[in-house]
Amino acid sequence: MRLFLVLALAGCQSRVKHEQELCAKAAAMFERCEQWSSEGSDAKLEREMAVDRWRGICRAVFTGETKQLGPDALGVYANMTDDVKVSLRAQAECTAKITSCFEYAACSR
Repeated sequence: MRLFLVLALAGCQSRVKHEQELCAKAAAMFERCEQWSSEGSDAKLEREMAVDRWRGICRAVFTGETKQLGPDALGVYANMTDDVKVSLRAQAECTAKITSCFEYAACSR
């Protein structure tokens, strides 16, 4: 009976990988704290695309998985040096932990 309960609870656990959660939090702070243009009919779409691109590149620098990237983001990722990837991982880890835009700015230094 206990084994069944453990298996049932394990089956109910979230299947979201750590990197996905970390990058989602980092992307949320990116969206919240970056300066976005509000002019033009496509301003909101451009913001959403930039946030999605950042989330995808974030996941790629942690996992090496690139199938979630669009052509532009894939090109950016392909041209990144290992040092840039390490830097982006550190920035994502920092921004995923913070709660203010002041702290966000510090993560970029």
